[in-house]
Amino acid sequence: MGILDRIERGLDRGVTSMFSPGRGQLKPLDLAQGLKRECDDQIQVLDRTRTLAPNVYTIYLHPQDFERFSSWQDTLIDELQRVLMEHAEKQRYMFVGGVTVDLEADDDVRAGRFETESRTERGSVAPATTASRAESGSSPIVEIDGQQYLLTGPVTVIGRGGDSDIILEDTGVSRHHLELRAEPGPDGSTLVATDLGSTNGTFVDGERIRTPVTLRDRSLLKIGRTRLTVILPAAGPATW
Repeated sequence: MGILDRIERGLDRGVTSMFSPGRGQLKPLDLAQGLKRECDDQIQVLDRTRTLAPNVYTIYLHPQDFERFSSWQDTLIDELQRVLMEHAEKQRYMFVGGVTVDLEADDDVRAGRFETESRTERGSVAPATTASRAESGSSPIVEIDGQQYLLTGPVTVIGRGGDSDIILEDTGVSRHHLELRAEPGPDGSTLVATDLGSTNGTFVDGERIRTPVTLRDRSLLKIGRTRLTVILPAAGPATW
């Protein structure tokens, strides 16, 4: 159960009392509801089966409110991103890049209020929602700890570094550990795995790879303590 869920159900009295000492004061749930409204307001209907939602969000707060949230900003942002992804899943929205939320202080915003802004920013990886999975006939999916990522670009770098396309909090993973490259093949697109000179190596279906390897559907990769499953699209023309 996430922090926002605990607040909503009143199960965590310490956190609840911190953010609701008086009337008119912002609470985390206010921000979550505002982000969902922003998402719904800014969707683009591409066709009968595809609805695109923004994936980059900014919340502008009065400096006093920003300071009040700052002590646990990272945890709050993680929860808000989770709320957005679950909302998109329920509404069958799709993303074309990773979902990010940022908080910024703005003197023009009144205390106890906030403003939201969003945009669509294409990336190499997008969360695999119901709608995007319906599109996955043309894009591979990587599943990590139950979370699916749609590989929307030709090259995806996985590692511990903040500039990786998929970031893993695993001390056994190098900053830039593994590259997954989409390449055209005779029966459609293929996915090639290359170890990027990592310390602990990359294992594909139990074997450590020394040179680039073409992956099969449901290939199991292991880097550090993390296991990844590759789900390849059905044969068809590549779209990269």
